[in-house]
Amino acid sequence: MPYGDFIEPAIEIEEYHLPVSDGTYLKIMDFIPPHYTPDEPVVLFVAGWISLITGWKGVLNKLTPHYRTLYVETREKISAELPEKMPAKKLDFSIDRIGTDIHEILRQKVAEDQTFYLVGSSLGSTAVLDYLSRNLRQSRLAVMIAPNCEFRFPAWGLPLIRYFPASLYHAFKPVIKWYLRTVRLDKEKEPEQVKKYEGTIDAAEPKRLQANALAISSYSLWDKLPRVKAPVIVVGAESDKLHGVAEMEKMVSLMPSARLEMMASNKETHSEKAGIFIVDEIRKTEVP
Repeated sequence: MPYGDFIEPAIEIEEYHLPVSDGTYLKIMDFIPPHYTPDEPVVLFVAGWISLITGWKGVLNKLTPHYRTLYVETREKISAELPEKMPAKKLDFSIDRIGTDIHEILRQKVAEDQTFYLVGSSLGSTAVLDYLSRNLRQSRLAVMIAPNCEFRFPAWGLPLIRYFPASLYHAFKPVIKWYLRTVRLDKEKEPEQVKKYEGTIDAAEPKRLQANALAISSYSLWDKLPRVKAPVIVVGAESDKLHGVAEMEKMVSLMPSARLEMMASNKETHSEKAGIFIVDEIRKTEVP
């Protein structure tokens, strides 16, 4: 994938697949600034459900010149290499398993005494918070963009996901897009968000998407939030109908060291402004 339109030429970029304990290989985009040394902090970036890296151009443009950034594509994405002959429906796509993936990536790529930061969005944020609640390794700061405590599907959605063959996904894509555009998104205020989600729907791998949706349909993060000890900044968007402000306020109130930062729109949370915000917040935590 070409990165020249949003990543500085001096930054070294490595793409590879990292093995985790169930035999899956996860795609990592490793952005290494020219000044980086092994004792410097690392940012682990876990993006949202079936999201594309192109949706994070603005953030990565501002983040990668300052910090080595490991951009992780989670296991429901088409880039993940599943164990040979293992059907998607038999593989674990739960939040708990994605949290384990995060731990195993940290164990392989970040030394025990090395400072690291966690950045996530949507499902990625949920998985990060779930992971932090286990008190395994704690980031110095976690910046969570639009996390979900629960994944709410419409009444017709779960039967559709559960009983219809994944091979019919392409036939149902127009219905899914209509639902998002009409019910869950603000197509007037957030046309970029609509376009982004439609792009991810087109790029999704149906069998993995089905298995992941079923795995997260009954998930809840609420009871785990009080166990998140790391400092957390939850970033919300005032015009984002998919991730309610009231829910994020409640999330922040349940975590011992968390605060809410609001931006104007989903577009802004994915922009260079958000990237600058993340860099500034990381710098505030650095020991002189």
